[in-house]
Amino acid sequence: MTAPIRSTTRIVGLQEKFDQKNQMHTQAAIGGLGEKVKERWTRESIDPFRRIFFPETRAMNVPMRSWYKVADGPLNPNKIEVIDPKHMAKIIKGAARFLGADLVGICELNQAYVYSHTGLRIDFAKGSDGQEINLPHKYAVSLAVAMDYKRMRYAPGWIDNAEVGLGYLNAAKVAVSLAAYIRELGYPARAHFFINEWAQHVPIAEAAGLGELGRLGLLMSREFGPRQRLATVTTDLPLVVDSPVDIGVVKFCKICGKCAQNCPSQAIPHGDKVVVRGVEKWQLDDEACQRFWCSNPKRWNDCARCVTVCPWNRPNVLHHRIGVKTAKYSHHARKILLWLDDVIRGKRPRPVVKWLDYQEGGRRAKSVLDLIRNQAKE
Repeated sequence: MTAPIRSTTRIVGLQEKFDQKNQMHTQAAIGGLGEKVKERWTRESIDPFRRIFFPETRAMNVPMRSWYKVADGPLNPNKIEVIDPKHMAKIIKGAARFLGADLVGICELNQAYVYSHTGLRIDFAKGSDGQEINLPHKYAVSLAVAMDYKRMRYAPGWIDNAEVGLGYLNAAKVAVSLAAYIRELGYPARAHFFINEWAQHVPIAEAAGLGELGRLGLLMSREFGPRQRLATVTTDLPLVVDSPVDIGVVKFCKICGKCAQNCPSQAIPHGDKVVVRGVEKWQLDDEACQRFWCSNPKRWNDCARCVTVCPWNRPNVLHHRIGVKTAKYSHHARKILLWLDDVIRGKRPRPVVKWLDYQEGGRRAKSVLDLIRNQAKE
């Protein structure tokens, strides 16, 4: 029997829990990065798509905000008996894909990946920040929803911002639905998604075999590279777990560095991995990244430039599938993959800015219908 693959992210010491209030999104919202950043981060966006994906002013216009109450819920008293956890894992994966997940994996829930205390922006708004998190579930189901390749090419700009928000929305929808499905089987389950998460999605996704942790600090899958959004369902439903994977991402990131070269804030490191809270990884300058997100609220509210320029972020065509598959086994294949990306897209690809723009200093889109028209043309 083949031994399970170890994660390519090495654990070299005690993994310390992370207090959620130290997330840069929260720090920006509560003034931890200064009043100017706070004002820009919390002001009403000129983009109506952002206003329906992120709870800034009218929370009940944000579907994800209304799902906050159904992340957890009552159990069906008629619990089914799980005789074969392996078969049940197949059922749960099938249900997740039916509900809209593009990738799904299962791992045991490592308590190091559960936040120590609540500290999301919504927690501060509700006065529930600083509460100790108790999440005793045994398993975690990791869910990934892909984002559209063409729309992500506009980063940083309103259209990639909208695509990111849509990714969060779709991932949240899958998570709350799957958690409810498991509770209807009679087992506890909680959905964790943007604005309502007690667990860290990326290390869970890596442990569940969805991909590897890349230089840019995001999960890199074989299918989409860094171009997906994650959600998690934790549960006590008996399941067989998956193993981490080695798809060649870490080996490729060591010779690439394209995300670091093209990062507008230079928040992505050019050098080697370092040890952070017991984990060996590339350490991002989260504050520099967040400050850039807030730097020009008339043009964007966040940035996905690193996702856009990553050579693993390519359409699912034959030559790209061959390239990323052989990258695991051959240094020459990795060099060729990087060279081809430089030839086709350039070493410093420029954002594609065509549509879904807004008037300078105004609140009216030139034409939201342009989004639909241009998408149909492409």
